[in-house]
Amino acid sequence: MKIRRSLKYLKMMIAIVILAGIASGALAQDVDVPAAEATGAKENIVGLGIGFAPDYEGSDDMKAVPLLQARFNFANGMNLGLFGNTLRFDMCPDTTWNVGPMLRYRAERDDVDNDKVDRMESVDAAIEAGAFLNYNIANWVVLFSAATDVSDAHDGSVFDFGVGYRQPLNTQTMLTLFAKGSYASEDYMETYFGVDRGDAVRSGLQPYEADAELKDVALGGLLQYNIDARWGVLGLLQYTKLLGDAADSPLVDDEGSDNQLIVGVIGNYRF
Repeated sequence: MKIRRSLKYLKMMIAIVILAGIASGALAQDVDVPAAEATGAKENIVGLGIGFAPDYEGSDDMKAVPLLQARFNFANGMNLGLFGNTLRFDMCPDTTWNVGPMLRYRAERDDVDNDKVDRMESVDAAIEAGAFLNYNIANWVVLFSAATDVSDAHDGSVFDFGVGYRQPLNTQTMLTLFAKGSYASEDYMETYFGVDRGDAVRSGLQPYEADAELKDVALGGLLQYNIDARWGVLGLLQYTKLLGDAADSPLVDDEGSDNQLIVGVIGNYRF
């Protein structure tokens, strides 16, 4: 019975993360902070909100996007967590370690506001599968994850690493600050930042090749305010700095910006 219930939750959450990514077409970047750990919630939680994110990775145009948050706990200590476009299944019933598989939806790059980038060949939506590992000690959490495209959209891999600090401000408010970085493979970099000859002709941009390297670094914060025993509000702010070949890409350097911002607010319910 427990196994069937777990599989039911897993299928439901996979559907949610795919639908969330489809609905949030602009959210090509991920907000890679485990929601429940970040807000201090130990209960089941569901949340829905709105955010503003770059039109594409490297764009200087912003679009409104929906934001989803969820966590479902099992009696054995495991849990499923969803935040933004990232789904995690924590298989370690332990307060120190969080370990398990993850899925990430990366939205397509199509119908963007920038005319030149819009004339480039579209990039299909990607489903990335991988694993995550978190280490919790006192108010600190160290984060690591690795995910690979399994949908034949970019055929690359992304490795994320970071650290977060959680601090209760009072009985109703939890503040989380985090810093993270991302390393991307050549296939990923070429897909999202490269300009091949065909795209150069269609868009008027200069041909450009992007290699595997540290893609970006980010700083951010989350502020959870619990209105009462059930209802709360989560605010999100993340600033990302694109680096190296990502920052030097014509899509970024000429047509966009290496300074990326995601802001949002989510209303959530704990049960």
